[in-house]
Amino acid sequence: MAVSHFAASEEPRWETVEEVLAVVGNTPILYSDLELAALVRLIEPEAGEAEQAYRSRLLDARVRLELQFRDLEEGGLLFRLDLDPTTVRAVLVTRAGGQETLGRGLEEAGLDWPDLDELVLRAAAAEAFVEQRLRPRISVSAEEIEGAYQRLLVEEIAGTGEPLPPLDTVRDHLRRLLVEQKLNGEIEHWIEHAGERQEVVRFSR
Repeated sequence: MAVSHFAASEEPRWETVEEVLAVVGNTPILYSDLELAALVRLIEPEAGEAEQAYRSRLLDARVRLELQFRDLEEGGLLFRLDLDPTTVRAVLVTRAGGQETLGRGLEEAGLDWPDLDELVLRAAAAEAFVEQRLRPRISVSAEEIEGAYQRLLVEEIAGTGEPLPPLDTVRDHLRRLLVEQKLNGEIEHWIEHAGERQEVVRFSR
């Protein structure tokens, strides 16, 4: 009896090489990208946070970083910024537990040092834009400081019997607090606009 070659052939065996978790524009965010972000603690886990919830936030952070980087690259700003990858790299290596610990983690995840360098470049670019372009735009008025003093101290302490610190002793602290609040708002505004220029598709939660 004749047997068809096609009928007798085995089904192909598929092997997953990399899993795409999200796509930013034309750039895939791979499972290995998330593993690297976890190794260097791109963001810190919250107390009592479940692993799945942490990895979901980690993916969000990695997508945001890619959005920032692609926006800088395509907008022509990337090469006009003064990047400091050495410092950023040192911070990430320290977060990972040091050179030897990170080296073992990279090997176990099938990654290498050039993979870290790619992440460092993105983090250094985003940090440079924030510090060199966004932070200088921030200003805080005396009226805003007095308003924060009233809102955050006077109203909070009223009725507790605790002594109220004089405004002059907390003025610098309140100024720094307001600057960081405004800066965070600028960063969110930047990411929102970057997201309008780059399509983001997320496949994993």
